[in-house]
Parts: sequence; C-alpha cells; structure tokens
Amino acid sequence: MKYLSSLILVLFFVGCSTATKKVEPTPIKPVVKVEKKIQVVDCKVHPENIIRFECYEEKANAGDPIAQSWLGYYFSSGKIVPKNKALGIEWFEKAANAGDYYSQREVAIIYLKDKNYAKAFTYFEKAANQDDAVAQRELAYLYDKGTGVKRDVNKAFFYFKKAAFQNDTFAQNELGYYYKKGWSVPKDYKQAAYWYGKTADKGNDYGEAELGYLYSKGYGVEKNYNIAYKLFTDSAQKGNKYAMSWLGYFNEKGIVVEKNYETAKMWYEKSASTYSKKRLAILKNKGLI
Repeated sequence: MKYLSSLILVLFFVGCSTATKKVEPTPIKPVVKVEKKIQVVDCKVHPENIIRFECYEEKANAGDPIAQSWLGYYFSSGKIVPKNKALGIEWFEKAANAGDYYSQREVAIIYLKDKNYAKAFTYFEKAANQDDAVAQRELAYLYDKGTGVKRDVNKAFFYFKKAAFQNDTFAQNELGYYYKKGWSVPKDYKQAAYWYGKTADKGNDYGEAELGYLYSKGYGVEKNYNIAYKLFTDSAQKGNKYAMSWLGYFNEKGIVVEKNYETAKMWYEKSASTYSKKRLAILKNKGLI
C-alpha cells in the first residue's frame, strides 16, 4: 500500500510536468501597403517638363526666388510654356529684387536689348556688386560708352578688371586695349601683351590679332615676326579682318614669307578694311597686281 501511494504520487507529478501548455498563437498583422512619398526639395528631379514647371510655379508663388528665376527663364525662352516676355520680366524682377544675381543679370540683358538703359544699368550694377563676371563686364561697357550713365572710363576699367580676373575673355581683351591706349591707366604695352596673351591662349581671334601686332612692333615684348605671323594666321583663319590685313602686308613686303603680291592681294581683298583698300590701290597703281 505504501508503494502504491508513492507510485500514484510519482505519476501525478510526471503528468503535470509533461502536460502540453496551451500557447496562444501570435496574431498576424494585416499588411498595409504604404505609398512612399518623395519630398521634393529640387524641382529639377521631375522627369516631366510640365510637372517640373508646376513645381517651380508653386514654389515661386510661395516666394522662392530661385523658383521665380526659373519661371523667368521658362517664360523668356519659351521652354515648356509659350514664350511670354512680359511674364519673363515679371518673374525675373521678383527674383532680382529678392537678391538673386542671376535674375538681376538676365533681366538687365533684356532691358539692354530693349534699349531701356536706365533699368539695364540698375540691375547690372546689382549683379556686378555680387561678383557676377558677365554683369561686371556689361556694366563696364555702359560706363565705357556712356550708355544709360555718364561716361566714366575709370569705372569702366574698374569693372573690366574685376571681370577679367574672373577669366572673362571680353573683359580681358578690353583690359588689354585700355593698357595699349593708356585709357584710365598709363600706357603699358607689357600689361597689354599680358592680357591679350590670356585670350590668345584661349584661341580668341581678337587677342591673337592684337598680340600679333605687339610682336610685329616689339611693343611690350621682344619683336618677333615669326610669332606675329603665326598669331595673325591663326586669327585670320577665324575670320579676323585686322589679322587678314596684316597677312596681306607681310606677303606684300616679304616679311617671314617670300614676297607674293597675289597672296597679298587675296588677303587684302578678304580683309576689305580701309587700310587694305589703300594697299590694294597702291599695288594696282604700281602695276604689281
């Protein structure tokens, strides 16, 4: 009886320990498809043009000057939307008045083409004072010619120099010209050669022709007809009339190349400058051509 009681107790505890516990199943959450929303920071990410335009339009109406500038560009150029000059100016001016230098320059160019020199000057000045090289150069031209402002070669030189140091080719050539002529600054052929050399190195025909002149005369550089002839040739091949007249002269006089009146005639005729016409008349009077 004692053993039987012990056996019952053992079976009772074993049964309790081996009984399977009821485990509640983990509920499966339903899968909810969430659309991923891309927050647009730059409207340029839109692949479709019209959506990109609408994006800029929304931002522009909210006062974003960059978006306003884009609308100015779209309306002025007729890209995406029909060309509308008035709206182009309106949006460019909004951005310009908010301090956007690109818009200041672009609206100034529009006013310049319309010969509204006073407004062109105002916006070029704003952009120039924000170190925009194109605006600095264009402002210098206004001062140089006295267009929309009282002529002032000192201020013209000041702004040409600013643009030239930002590698603006036109301004570099103008700086060379100012030093060559002694405008605003003392005449300095070395400085003229330096700035013309900058543009000649970039293949600019005007710089090549002017540097060729300095080498042919020995102004600011050691006289070298070979270098001058090469510069004149490179410039003339790009259509520079001044360089063509010099090639005519070199061939007429036999400088660097053998004297050849027919070649001289060809270059003089291509040039058709006042000087070239005089040389042609001289050659004809002498019976050389």
